[in-house]
Amino acid sequence: MVAQTPLSPATQLKEEQKKLLHNINIISIDSAIVRRLTPFIQSQVDSIRLFIYADKALPAAEKEKAEQSLLFFLNEMGENILKQKMDVYDIPGAIGSYKNILKALMYHRSFTGMMTAPGPRRSQLLARAFRQYKDFPLLDDIAVYKRIASTPEFIVQFLENQPGFRYADSLMIYAAVYDPLKLTSSSGLQNNIRHTKNIYLQQIVALAGDKNAKELLPFATQIAENGITADSVLKIRMDVTKYFQLMVDRLKESGGRNNSADIFRQLIRNGVKEKSLSFYVNHINDQHSAADAIRFAPVKDLRPEDIYYIITSCGDELYTSSYLGLYKRLMAHFKGQSADSLFSIVQYDNFRTFMRMAANYNVLANFLSSMSQEKAAELLKRFIYGIETDTHSGLEKAMDIADAFTGLDSVAWVSDQIQNELRSNLHRCQSGQQYFGMRLYSILLQVLDLVRQKNSFNKLWATLGNYEILERKALQNKKAEIIQLVLFYGDDDGIASFSNFKKLFIDTSKWEISKRTSWIKIRSRSDEPVIIYANLPLDNKEELDLKAQDSLFDFLKQQSEEPSVLIHRGHSYHLSNTLKGLTPSVKLAILGSCGGSNNAISIASISPDVQIIASKKTGTKSINDPLIDIINESLQNKRDLNWSALWDELTSRFAKDESTLNLFNEYIPPSKNVSLFVLKLFNHSNRTL
Repeated sequence: MVAQTPLSPATQLKEEQKKLLHNINIISIDSAIVRRLTPFIQSQVDSIRLFIYADKALPAAEKEKAEQSLLFFLNEMGENILKQKMDVYDIPGAIGSYKNILKALMYHRSFTGMMTAPGPRRSQLLARAFRQYKDFPLLDDIAVYKRIASTPEFIVQFLENQPGFRYADSLMIYAAVYDPLKLTSSSGLQNNIRHTKNIYLQQIVALAGDKNAKELLPFATQIAENGITADSVLKIRMDVTKYFQLMVDRLKESGGRNNSADIFRQLIRNGVKEKSLSFYVNHINDQHSAADAIRFAPVKDLRPEDIYYIITSCGDELYTSSYLGLYKRLMAHFKGQSADSLFSIVQYDNFRTFMRMAANYNVLANFLSSMSQEKAAELLKRFIYGIETDTHSGLEKAMDIADAFTGLDSVAWVSDQIQNELRSNLHRCQSGQQYFGMRLYSILLQVLDLVRQKNSFNKLWATLGNYEILERKALQNKKAEIIQLVLFYGDDDGIASFSNFKKLFIDTSKWEISKRTSWIKIRSRSDEPVIIYANLPLDNKEELDLKAQDSLFDFLKQQSEEPSVLIHRGHSYHLSNTLKGLTPSVKLAILGSCGGSNNAISIASISPDVQIIASKKTGTKSINDPLIDIINESLQNKRDLNWSALWDELTSRFAKDESTLNLFNEYIPPSKNVSLFVLKLFNHSNRTL
C-alpha cells in the first residue's frame, strides 16, 4: 500500500473551513447571514494565518503551535454549531476573542483580562482551541469557573468535590449570594469558609446563622464596611415602610459603585423583591376585588422610586390590574413635572424592564406624553439601542420594541423617531458586522413599516401565511371535527365565568351538553361538529380545579383527541397552568387573561403556527363570551375566521357601551400581533418581505 501524504497545514485549514461553513448551512435558517459569514470567515482565517507567519523572529515551533490552535478553533466551532451549543451570530465575536488571546500567547503576555467578557460557552471554545499551550490549565479553569458560576445552584456540590479549585473563593461568593444557608451548612467547605479573606463573604457567613438572617442579609456589605449595624437594621425593621425604603436607598447607592462588592448587589435585589411581594404585591393581588382605597393602601406613603422597584422587581407576579394601579400611583408623583426624572432617581436601574412592561400593558404612550418630545426621544433611543449584545435575550427585546409599535403609531413624531432609531442601529450593526443585530433591526423595520402602512400586511402573509384569516379546515381533525379545550379556575370570578359560558349553549337545537364528574362536553348538532371540552371550576383552594383539568387532559389523551383551539378563562396568574394544555395541534389560542400577550414566546415555541388572541390590559368575560360566541357561530356555519370582519362586527356590537368598547380595543387579533410577527420572521427561513 502506498502511504498517504499528510495534508499541508494550509490544506487542513481549508478543509476545516469547509466543514464549518457546511455546518453553518445545515443549522442556520438565515440565508442572508450565511452569505455574509462565508467571505468573513475566509478572510479572517487568511488574515490570522498571515499574522502568524509575518514575524520572522518568532520561532518556527511557536508558529506551528499557533497554526494548530487555529485548526482546533475552527474544528471546535464547527462541532459546537452542529450540536447547537453555539449561535452563528456569535462567530464574529468568537473569532475576535480568539485573535486577541492568540496574540497574547504567541508573545507571552497576560490574557486573563481578555477572558472577562466571553460567556461560559465561548470561554470553553477558546480554552479548547489552545489546549496544546502550557497555559491551557488556566484557560480551562477560567472556562469551568464561568460555567459553574452561571449555575449557582450547583456551586456547593462542585466545590465539595473540588475544594482546591483555583477559583474556589470566587465561586463561594456566588454561592453565598445565591443561597448563603446552603453554603454555610456544607460540611465539606468549612475549611474554605474559615480561610476566606473576603470581608463581605465573612459577613454573609456570620449573618447566615442569625435568626434574623433574611432581614439582615440585604445589608451584608454595608454591615461589613461598618456603614450600618445589625441592631439599627432590626430597629428600622419594626416599621415596614421605613425598612423597605432603606433597602431601596441601599440599592440606589450601590448602583454607582464599581468595585469588588458589586456582585453582592444581588443580595439587595433579592431582598427588595422578597419584601415587595410580602409587604405589598401579595396584598394588592389578593384584594383585586376590593375598592382601590383598600387594595392599594399599603403603598399610600411610598415614594416614586419605591413603587418603581415594586413594579420592576415583581413583573411576573403582578396581576394586570395590580400593575395598572401601581403605575397610576407612580405617575401621580409626577404631576406638573417631567416623568423621565424618575430614571435620574434610580440611575436608570431596571430601565428596560420598566419600558418593556409599559409597552406590554399599553401605557408607554401615556408615559412618554408626560415629558417633552426631546426627553421622550432620549428614552426611546436608549430602549431601542444595543439589543444585539446578548443572543439569549435579544429576540425578546426586539419583541418588546415591536409591542410599542401599535401603541405609539398614532403619534407621528414618535413613530418617525422609532423608525430613525431602528435605521441608525441597523447601520451601526452593519458597520460593525454585528449579524445578530442586523437581523433583529431589519425585521423590526419591516414590521414597523407594515404597521405604519396599516393595510400592507399582505406582504407579511406572503412570507408567513395569511394571519388575516384562519381557515376552518386548519382546525379540523381527520374526522372533520373541531376540538376546543376551555380551562376554568375555581375562584369566584372563574365560577361566574363558567356560568356565563354555559349560557352560550342553551339552544338545544344547536348544541347538546353532557356532564362528567369534573368536566363537560358540548357538541354542535351538525355533520362537521364543533366539540368543546371544559373543566368544572371546582374549589381552587383545594386545587380541585387543577385536578379536574388533569382528569380532562388524561381523557383527551386516552381518546387521542387533539384540541386545535385552546381557550384560557381565568386571571393571568392561572395562565401557566392553562399552557400545560398547549400542544402542537393548537392552531388558535384565546387568552382571555389580563396581559395574555406577554406569553407569546412560550406559546409559539410549543405551537409555531398558532394564532393568538389576547388582551394587553384587562381581560373580561364581557368581551370573552361574545368573542367565543361569534367564533363558534362562524365555525358552526362552516365559515373561515376572518379576523377583520369579526373585529368589525364585535366593534359594532360593543359601540353602545364606551367602557366595554375601550376594553375590547385592548384585545389584539392575530392579524395585529406584531411582536409575534417578529418572532415568526426571526424563525422563518426567508426573512425578506
